[in-house]
Amino acid sequence: MNQELQELRTQLVQAHERVFDGLLDSVAGLEQAAWSTRTGCPGWSVHDQLAHVIGIERAMLGDDPDDVDVPDLPHLRNDFGRAVEVAVQARRGRSSDDLLEEARETFARRLAALQNLDPAALQGPLDGAAGMRMKGSQMLRTRVFDMVSHEHDIRRALGRPGDVTGPHVDIAVEQVLRAWAKLLPQRLHGGQVLEVVVEGRDPVRIDLSDGQLHRGGQGPDPTATLHLDVSGLLALAGGRTDAPEGDELRLEGDPQLGAEVLRAATITP
Repeated sequence: MNQELQELRTQLVQAHERVFDGLLDSVAGLEQAAWSTRTGCPGWSVHDQLAHVIGIERAMLGDDPDDVDVPDLPHLRNDFGRAVEVAVQARRGRSSDDLLEEARETFARRLAALQNLDPAALQGPLDGAAGMRMKGSQMLRTRVFDMVSHEHDIRRALGRPGDVTGPHVDIAVEQVLRAWAKLLPQRLHGGQVLEVVVEGRDPVRIDLSDGQLHRGGQGPDPTATLHLDVSGLLALAGGRTDAPEGDELRLEGDPQLGAEVLRAATITP
């Protein structure tokens, strides 16, 4: 078991390293005006996206939280959203150079902390930002999903495609599929099967009666099949305003189920 935990820690460290590099690459060499580009994450610019990731990773490091009041912004819908907005609000108005310097410093410290993490900690509870607490391995997978999602938010807004392979993307895609398998049966009618085909990956079928995942074309015949690329999958699951819709989507089978899935697909708070 110890060997398995060590291998899991290695995988999670590699995933964090890849997405840290991806985030920095997504904004490399940007002209100043581009930092203000609006993204599909409501209320957030490219600058805000990176500020958010910095804030959460500093919280994971145990740094003192930012001390700033958050105004009543239109995109804030709940207490969780207000909590994660603190780090973003604290960095609004800061230069992109300052933000990049803080990102590099934060990511370096975070990677060192993960490399030194006792593998046994992956089995126990781990605290996150905004009061989140869950099993260590799941917390770190959730962080990878969140950061990969925000990297692709930036890339879609700027028209800069990025990695769609690697351990970080594998974790992010799996987080979405597992969340859909848990949530969609609660939100939709049973007795139907959704097949999800993510570009470059084997199809996965979700039985909406019990949430069972069937991989590689196995399981009952699909009622509807949804084809997505990685960035589109993340945008849909994240409830982004630039998520694919209409002619941007390739949907086969029952159009009613497809429409219901699109309305029920958001997995983020």
